[in-house]
Parts: sequence; structure tokens; C-alpha cells
Amino acid sequence: MVSRVRVLAVVALLLLAGCAGMGGSGDAGEAQGGGDGAQMADGGDGSSQPEAADSGANAGDSENIQAGDAATDRAIIRNGRMVVEVENYSTTAEAIAARARTSGGYVSDSNRELHRDDGETWYTGYIVVRVPSEEYEPMQSMVSEQGTVRSEETTTKDVTNQLVDLEARLRNLRERRDRLRTFYEQANSTEELLRIEEELSSVQSDIERLEAQKRSLEQRVAYSTLRVEIHEPAPEPSAQQVPYHERSLVSAFLSSVTDVYVFTRGLLVTAASLAPWLVVLAVPVVGGRRFLRGRSLPLVGRRSGSEPDTEDRDGSGENPHQEPTDESDAESPDNDA
Repeated sequence: MVSRVRVLAVVALLLLAGCAGMGGSGDAGEAQGGGDGAQMADGGDGSSQPEAADSGANAGDSENIQAGDAATDRAIIRNGRMVVEVENYSTTAEAIAARARTSGGYVSDSNRELHRDDGETWYTGYIVVRVPSEEYEPMQSMVSEQGTVRSEETTTKDVTNQLVDLEARLRNLRERRDRLRTFYEQANSTEELLRIEEELSSVQSDIERLEAQKRSLEQRVAYSTLRVEIHEPAPEPSAQQVPYHERSLVSAFLSSVTDVYVFTRGLLVTAASLAPWLVVLAVPVVGGRRFLRGRSLPLVGRRSGSEPDTEDRDGSGENPHQEPTDESDAESPDNDA
């Protein structure tokens, strides 16, 4: 009996020792776990700050990238004007046109004017080219190399919002067109068909108009416009003329001969230009005089027959056509009586 008690006591002691060991290890584990948890907490807190900083930097970089992409995606219309002075107008204009065609653009307008002064000639004018937007600045540099740039300007216009608005309106109109087409297919009466068809036609017209506006804006964005005004240098003014009294005799004589020649030639040219008119005006004048003389001849004949002249041709005072009178004949009747 006593031995059993001893055995049970030993077993109880062993069990108690095992529980104490397990409890101590649990406490140590808990302490170690607490330490690890603290380390993890510290590590989390310590590492969270760099991670937050890195995430902020990444967010800033992403915002900058998005801003750059947004700036790149902006729809910008760019127009420019340059005034250059060159030695040869034709050479410069041909070079600018060739560069525009090579870069994928074209010449939209051009003009050239000839000037004369004191026997000297020079050209001025302009050429308008449209080039892809990415070729605008290289085109400006090429023009600057052709001569002396007198002035240069560039204007821009942002039409991004207009394009976005047009696209939204087009999307709504297309959806409305699709619904109207569905209603048109499901219509049961002629009146309803006509009403839907009229509305569908109006919507289609609006779509085409907005599409045309969008294409125009997109083309103006895709192709920049550059107007280049080209000027050849005007001749320098001639030297001041020598006073008249200081001129040489030879130059005065030659100048007078030139003036006489110019005056004579001017008279000849004037006479040559007036000759046809003189002929045309002389015809009615001569015809009128002949007509008047023809009408006056019969009157003169009748006057000469009715009123004979009293003087004869030899100046004797006797009319050869008058019959002689005899006094004896005139008195014969009395004698007979």
C-alpha cells in the first residue's frame, strides 16, 4: 500500500514537472512570440515609411507621365508667318515648295509681283505651305536658311474641347439614328413611317455636318500652315541729279536731241492713231458738200434763162440775144394809117 502511494507520488511529481516545463516553454514561446511580434511591428513601422515615400514618388511620376501624355494628346492648330529677304525669288520659292512636298505637305497658295523702277526690276510675293505638324519647326529652320528673316510669328489654337464635344454629339446622334431605324422597322402605319423617316433624315444631316466639322478640325491639327513672304532687295535710289546749269554741253545737246526724237515720234504715233478717224469723218463731209452743190446747179440755170445779162461778152453793153429794133418799123403803122 505504501509502495503504491510512493509510486503515485513519483508519477504526480513527474506530471507536475512536465506541466511546469511545458508552461515554461509556452511562456518563453509567448515571450519570443511577443518579441517577434514587436520586431515585426517595428519592422512594419520602419518599412512602412520608405514604402509610403516610394509610393508617393511613384504616384508623382505617374501623374507627370499622365500630364505629359495629356499634353501630347492635345489637339493644337498651328499657323505661322515669316518674312524673308533673299537674293533670288524664284530659287527660294522652288526650294520651299520642294521641301514641303518632301516632308509630306503641299503648297496651298502662292503669288508673285514684278516691280520696276529706273530700269531696275525685282520680285516680291508669298508662298503658303501646309506640312505635317511634326515638320513645322524643321520647315521654319529651312526657311530661315534661305535669307535674312525680317519677322517671324506663330499662333496656336487648342481645339481639344471642340473635338471632344463633337465626338460626344456624334455618338448621341448615332445612337438616336440606330433607335430610329429600329422604330422604322417596327412601324405599322404609313403616317408613323413618314414621321420616323423625316426625323431620321434630319438626324443623318446633323451627323454628316458634325462629321465634316470634325474632319476639318482634325486636318487643321494634322497639318500646320506656314506663310512665307519673300522679298528681293529693292535697288538703291539713283544718285542726285546734277543741276541744269552745271550739265555738260554734250549731255545737254544729247538730251535735247532725245527730247526732239521723243516729241517727233509722239506726233507720228498720234497722227497714225488719228488717221482712221479722219478718214471716217471725211466721208460724210465730202458727201454732204457734193449733195449741196448738186442741188444748187439747177437754180443757177433757171436764173440765167429768166434774167439775161445786159452786158455782152466783149463789153459793148449790148445783149447779143436781144433782137434789133428799127424806128422805121416802129413808125410804119402810122405811115400806113
